[in-house]
Amino acid sequence: MSYSFLLSLGKSDCPYYARSELLGDKLVKNLPDFQLHKIVIKPEEWDKWLKETCSSREWSHNKSPLVWRELIDRGGKGVLIGGANEFQEYAFGYYGVQSTQVSDDMRKMAEENKAYKIEEDKEEEAIKALSHPLNVCITNASNQVCYNLINAMARGDIFGETTEISLHLLDDKANMESLEGLRMEAMDLAHGLLREIIVTSDVSKAFQGCDAIIVMDDLVQKEKESRDDFVKRSVEHHVKYAKVINEKAKKEVKVLLTGTGPTNLNIYMMIQNAPNIPKQNIVGLSRTLENNAKSVVGEKLNVNPSGVVDLIVWGNINGGTYIDLSKCRVHGYDGAIWGPPSFSLPAVEMIWDKKWMENEFTELVKSRHQKSEELMKHSASMSRAAAIETTMAHWWNGTPEGQIFSLVVASEGWYEVPEELVCSFPVTISPKGNWCVVQDINQTSEVKEKIKEAVKDIIADKNVIFPPPKPPTPPPSEVTVTIVDPKDQQEKKDGEKATDSDSNTEAKLATIIEEKTADSLHLQNQEKTPADTQEAKPE
Repeated sequence: MSYSFLLSLGKSDCPYYARSELLGDKLVKNLPDFQLHKIVIKPEEWDKWLKETCSSREWSHNKSPLVWRELIDRGGKGVLIGGANEFQEYAFGYYGVQSTQVSDDMRKMAEENKAYKIEEDKEEEAIKALSHPLNVCITNASNQVCYNLINAMARGDIFGETTEISLHLLDDKANMESLEGLRMEAMDLAHGLLREIIVTSDVSKAFQGCDAIIVMDDLVQKEKESRDDFVKRSVEHHVKYAKVINEKAKKEVKVLLTGTGPTNLNIYMMIQNAPNIPKQNIVGLSRTLENNAKSVVGEKLNVNPSGVVDLIVWGNINGGTYIDLSKCRVHGYDGAIWGPPSFSLPAVEMIWDKKWMENEFTELVKSRHQKSEELMKHSASMSRAAAIETTMAHWWNGTPEGQIFSLVVASEGWYEVPEELVCSFPVTISPKGNWCVVQDINQTSEVKEKIKEAVKDIIADKNVIFPPPKPPTPPPSEVTVTIVDPKDQQEKKDGEKATDSDSNTEAKLATIIEEKTADSLHLQNQEKTPADTQEAKPE
C-alpha cells in the first residue's frame, strides 16, 4: 500500500524543514512504495496557510514543518504526524531510518530552500504574466442570472475561445456562503479558460484591475417608498460603484448596466462620477426587451426569433420606451417569395395589421417577461443571461455585418435627443469593440413623436436628482406712499369746503337771475295792446 508524506515549509530559512526534507528523500530512496510530496510556502504566507489547512482538516498544529500521511489510492484528509521531531520518531519507529544531519548543514539547506523558492515564484509569475487573463466582475453575483452566465463566459463564448478570465464575484456579506458554493461549482466545469474565481463583499477588491464589469443589482422599490425616494436610493448606490470603478478599474474598462430601476439615469450619474473612464464605455442593456419584441414578431409571423433583425428600441429602457418596427426585417418567412438565407422581407408589410402593431404588439411585449415568470413560478433568468451574453460578445468582437441592435448610451444630439441625455439608440459595433449609432434612419412624424414622449420620461427621472430651476417670482406692484402733514390736510379740507360753498352760492344766484328774467318777460307780454298784435292789412 502506497503512502505519501506531505511536507510544508514555514519560514523559508526553517532548518527543521531542511532536516525533514532530507529524511523524506532517504525514505523514498530506500522504500520502493514510498512517495514524497513537498509543499514550500513563503514565510509571509505561512501563518494563513497553516491556519486554513488545519481548520479544513481539523488538526491542531502551530509550527514548521507540518507533516502528515495519506493513502494515495484512497485520498481523504490524511493522518497528522506532527513537526520535525515527530517525523523523526515516526521514520525511525516504522522504518528504522533516521537523520544524521548536523545544525550547520540544516542552516545551509534552509538558505538554499529560501533562494530556490524565490526563483520558483518568479518563474511562475512570469508564466502567468504571458497569458494576461481578463479580469471580469459581476455584481449581485448570487443572482440566478449570474449562475446562468458563468458557463458561457468560462467556455469562451463571450470574450473569445483563447482568452483566459479571472472572475470576480461581488455580493453582500450575507451571501458569501452561497457564492462560495457557486465558485466550487464553476470550477467543477473544468474549463481551461477559467483561471480563477475571487469571491468578495469588498467593492474595491472586486473592481481592482477589471477589464469588464457587469452590474446586475436589482434594486426594488420598497413598500410605502415614493418613486422619487427610490430613484434617489438607486442613484446613490450606482454613484458609489462609479467612484470605486474610477479609482480601481482599468481606464479602458467596459461597464454594462443590466439591473432594474432607472437604468438610463444611473448610467448618466455613473458617467458623471467616473471621469477617468470614457463615457462610451458605460452603457446599458436593451437586448432583453429587444429579444422579447423579436419573439412576439416571430410568433406572429411563425418564424424563428433569430430571423427577426433590425428591430429598434428607443427611450428609457426601464420606463417609457418605443419599439420601432419601421426598419425591422424577417428571414425565413414562409410566403409567396423565397430566397437564400440572406433574403429578408419587411416585417411591417408581412404583418400588415396596423391596429395590432399599434396596440396589441406593445402590450404583448410589455407583459411577456412577467407572463413567463408566472408560468415558471421563478425569475426568467436564462433569457436575461442570454441577452447579457450576446451584448458583451458583440461589444468585444463586433456585431454581425449589416445588422442593427439597440444599446443604452449617452447621446451626442442624435435624433433630437438632448446631448448627454442617456437613451436607447440603434447601434452597430466594430470588430474592435467600438459602437456607433446608426444615424441615417428616416423617421415618420409618428415615430418622432413617440421618441419625444420617451425622452420626456427620461428627463422626468433626471429632474428628480436635478430639479429644474423655478420661474422667477414677479416683482411686487409699485405703491406710492405720500406722507401728509395733518395741518396741511386740515387746510386742504377747509379750502375744499370753501370752494364747495362758493360753487353753491354761484349756482343759487344763477337760478335767481333766471327766475327774475322770466318774470320780466312775462310782464312785458301782458302790457302789449291788441292793435300791436294784429297784422297790417294790405291796402
